Amino acid sequence: MVNQGSKGIVQWVYSSGSNWTPLDQYTQQSIEALWSQNSCSWICSSPSFGGQAVFVDAADLTITHSGYAYTIARRYEKQRIYHRRQ
Repeated sequence: MVNQGSKGIVQWVYSSGSNWTPLDQYTQQSIEALWSQNSCSWICSSPSFGGQAVFVDAADLTITHSGYAYTIARRYEKQRIYHRRQ
């Protein structure tokens, strides 16, 4: 969980098979900083990937680890969607 905006708490997740898996706090904060600058960089030690280095491209919304690229997404945790009854 990175920060709390008007829509709720921002959370960064990555695609793992058919699931979205939340990233650890440190990696989320690092990605949020890169995303706010539309940038890319290495994260030297990501706990979500066993403390290994990952490359984050916030503009392309990808994180690369050991030659595999994973799609990442920024979402609001516990976001509720209400539908009007017609």
